[in-house]
Amino acid sequence: MKYQFEHHFLVCTGARCNREDRGEERGEKIQETLKDLNRELGRKATVRVCKVSCLDLCDHGPNMIHYPTGEVYSHLDRDSARRAYGGEMGDGPVAEDKKLELQDEGQRSEVKAGQRP
Repeated sequence: MKYQFEHHFLVCTGARCNREDRGEERGEKIQETLKDLNRELGRKATVRVCKVSCLDLCDHGPNMIHYPTGEVYSHLDRDSARRAYGGEMGDGPVAEDKKLELQDEGQRSEVKAGQRP
């Protein structure tokens, strides 16, 4: 059996990304907006837009991760999330301004299996 989903967009709806003071630009509304867009574009069979309880990137939220690329998008609102979705799906330019840069390999701490960072 072949796995049917080619893309996943994981939108954080944790407490800080989903604060009420963010209004319509909080994680829950971003996820609903992208889910509706995905449905309208007829991609529901191969693309999923899911909410996750926390991505542990609270200082950068609202956040979203795209798979299979692993790109992390931060400081999102509904418009920038649509741009990120469109860029990853090839519908427009990639939202480079919303990508969260990862640390260089030399800056990452080494963690051995079973240890906490």
